[in-house]
Amino acid sequence: MAKPAQLALLLLLPLAPLAAQEHEAAEEHSVDRGGMHPNHFGGFLGLSARSDGGEAALTMGLEYARVFSRHWAAAAYVELVSSTLERDVIVALGGIYYPFSGLGLVLAFGAERAEAEVPEHGELVSETELEFLVRLGAGYGFRIAENAAVGPAVFVDRVPGRTTWVFGLSLLAGF
Repeated sequence: MAKPAQLALLLLLPLAPLAAQEHEAAEEHSVDRGGMHPNHFGGFLGLSARSDGGEAALTMGLEYARVFSRHWAAAAYVELVSSTLERDVIVALGGIYYPFSGLGLVLAFGAERAEAEVPEHGELVSETELEFLVRLGAGYGFRIAENAAVGPAVFVDRVPGRTTWVFGLSLLAGF
């Protein structure tokens, strides 16, 4: 007499080809990402320069993108801009449009938190500001491996009364 586990296996075995066909059909109808991995995580190293002639500053950051289709992704950016007088933290969320493979056009909204040392009555006083930020930019990724790319990026960050240009290099890993 067959045991219950063996009996269940005999009953389920004919269903295996049906499950495989359903899985293949689901893959055919999956999202077309143009060969891109659905998730991208990376680091950014660059230089920020304010349009008002302020000093240029080292910029380091992390970025994450979730690719939804061949042309669209959602993105998040966190950056630290460090100079001798200021330390800015930038957080932005937005989207990336890929008009063709490798090129990404960015539109993001977020906040810039700036800590600055300002002179007051002959001494430096720390001052903190939090301002709404709009980021426009572009980047191009050159594949260096199946799941990695490196490339230049340029952003224009706009807060009320000030524009900052950010130039740098991103290293991204897809997974």
